[in-house]
Formats: sequence, C-alpha cells, structure tokens
Amino acid sequence: MRFVYSGEVFANGHDCIDFRPETYWTVFAVEKNGQMEMIDDCEGAVTISSVLGPNLGNADWLSQMEADFLAGLNDHDSMARLTSIQRLGGLKLASSRDALRRVIENGDDAESKWAVYAALRTGDVSVLPRVQRLLAVGNGQLPESAIALELRNVKDSSAVPDLIAILNSAPSDLTRSCVLITLGENLKDRRAVPSLAAHLSDPTHHARYDALNGLKNITHEGACTLPPEWKEQDVEPQVSRCKIWWEQIGQFRDWTPNQASTF
Repeated sequence: MRFVYSGEVFANGHDCIDFRPETYWTVFAVEKNGQMEMIDDCEGAVTISSVLGPNLGNADWLSQMEADFLAGLNDHDSMARLTSIQRLGGLKLASSRDALRRVIENGDDAESKWAVYAALRTGDVSVLPRVQRLLAVGNGQLPESAIALELRNVKDSSAVPDLIAILNSAPSDLTRSCVLITLGENLKDRRAVPSLAAHLSDPTHHARYDALNGLKNITHEGACTLPPEWKEQDVEPQVSRCKIWWEQIGQFRDWTPNQASTF
C-alpha cells in the first residue's frame, strides 16, 4: 500500500497518518494505477485493538468490524479498550448497545464516559439520565464536549423529557444550544415549548436565537418568526416580541402533544 506521512499535520493538513510499528489499523483503500492507496490521506485509516473477533465468513463488513471492536473491549491495554469503545460509536449499530451498557456500568471512569458517548451515537436514549449527570458539571473536555455535540443528533421523541432535564441543569452554553436545536429542529415537540420560551432569556445570544427558531418551528407564531431576509440585528427585537407573546398568550395554552396546533 502506498502512503506518505509528512510529519507536519498542522502545517499542510495532508499526509496525516503516522503508521508506527506495533500499532494496528483498519485501512480504507482503493486501487490506483495498480497500487493500493488510502481513500483519504488523513481519514483513510483508524487505529484499532490488536484483539480481533472471530471471522464471520460471509457476513457484511459492518458486522465483521463490530465483532472485532467488541472483541477489543477485552484488550489488556486500556487505550486499546477506549479505542474499541470509540469505534463502536463510529459504527452506530443498535446491536452494540448491550455491550456498551455493560461498559458504562462496569468500566473505569474514562471507559464509562466514552461508552455513554458511543451508546448515544447508536441512538440509545436510555443513557440520557447519565448524560445529564455528566453535563451538569460542564463539558470543557473530552468526552463531555463530544457528548454535548452528539445531543444535536437525537431523533427519538421519547427523549424529550430527558432532554429538557439536561437543558435545565446544564451550565454550558454549548450543551444548552445543542439541546435547544434538537428540541426545536429535530423533534419539534410541543412539550418543549415552555422550555424553549424560558430560554428566550438565556444569557447567551446563540441560545436565545436557537430558542426563538425552535418556537417558530413548533408554534408557527408570527411574533417568533424572523423576516425572510433577516439580519443579525433583527434577532434580539424578535426575541423580545416572542417573549411578549409568550407572557401574554403562549403560556396559557396547552402544549401537550395531542393538542391541535391551531387555535
């Protein structure tokens, strides 16, 4: 396989993969002019554990990779175990959830946190109460910051109560904005309206905008809708109009899911 390593990753942004002896990688490659080359010179390979699963024969490649990464959870090397957890998150397979839950319960602190992230990547919203506890103390480092960002990808409406709990307890601007975006763009769930309205008074500008946008998406109220060709300076006046609508009208409506959206 042909590859180049520049040794200057931050200088040129290419030839980034530093293959070293005694390390293990999964390489994604294509044939070019009779030689194999990585599909990307910075993202064409990922580190893996040396502990691999059984050969699954004719199984699809995702199943084989999952089997290998599951086997890597038993590697004697702690960094290899962490890598295996992260790779399972990358596959995003629901079939990995049971194994990840076991790591959450029985792994060390770092393994448990990364397993929460990986489980969330598989769409497992049962980990959200644990996410709330983790993010209640901030997200200034990994994996907490990655967990906060992954909240933007939640698509399961059953997660709404837990997302609201995270929103109400998170000190981080990043976490609040990610949850507001999920509630107001991905899920558009009426149960979230009171929480979105509360964050029209969020201390950060971005969160106030996310709350406003979510209220527009769910309620379709003109008072919460920016004009078609809006500019940055239009946001705060619209937030103020939306707050007035909420205080005078919106808070007195029933925002349970089964209610009609017209009044």
